[in-house]
Amino acid sequence: MILLVNDDGIDAPGLRVLYQALRQRCHMPVVALAPSVQHSGQSHAITLDRGLSVSPVHEKDFFGFTIDGTPCDCIKLGVKVLCQQEPLLIVSGINNGPNVGRSIFYSGTVGAAMEAAIEGFAAISISQDHGSDQYECSATLAAEIAHTCLRRDELKGYVININTPATPRHEWGDISYTEHGLSGFEEQYIPRREGGDRITWHLDGTRVEHDWEDRTDAHALRDGHPSISLLHPNFNIRQADVNKRISKRIQTAGKRWQQAQKQSSA
Repeated sequence: MILLVNDDGIDAPGLRVLYQALRQRCHMPVVALAPSVQHSGQSHAITLDRGLSVSPVHEKDFFGFTIDGTPCDCIKLGVKVLCQQEPLLIVSGINNGPNVGRSIFYSGTVGAAMEAAIEGFAAISISQDHGSDQYECSATLAAEIAHTCLRRDELKGYVININTPATPRHEWGDISYTEHGLSGFEEQYIPRREGGDRITWHLDGTRVEHDWEDRTDAHALRDGHPSISLLHPNFNIRQADVNKRISKRIQTAGKRWQQAQKQSSA
């Protein structure tokens, strides 16, 4: 079975679309496990000051659990308590918004996938750029990569981080297999007056891609290409140390998906 999590909450449309795509492509049960409310920006946070509540969600063509905790809580409780068998793969997404550059350090989507990798599972995180609520193409790409990753021991402990454009599929460039960069946001805090003299500060920013970086995940997505990067929870790892078979297998799956998309639109 496949364990599916997210950080946008159990009712997020990206979760539902990806759930169906994984079932159809991988031909196996999928169990969804998601926070009860939106938990973006939670990174690797876990709940320590209280117990967690779990509620089943059983609808037509959908089954899962909702937890009043963080995305990382979902992984921990899922693999240690709720899953009746060990997942063959853990998938996180589809996130509403990109997770490239510095964003991965704050992302609950990537944080959940990283927790899965720490626990020794193969994991995928999938995010779509802002600007569209149509997730079907992103879901089929993630499902194709997921199908390739099933039962591959060499992928255990790694995260395949996928980011897709929000534009229509026919406007996408070829898949770009990139390294993770450090591009991010030009940030600022906006003051707002709330209730008399009380001032609150709200984080805002404009996304930027650093020109001093080589072509990275942020640059690829900016230019309209789906980006796929291989991550590892050992922050000391060098890209040169990554198992070459993993990269080749991912690229093969991506090419197969692109060819199928071209044939279907011909």
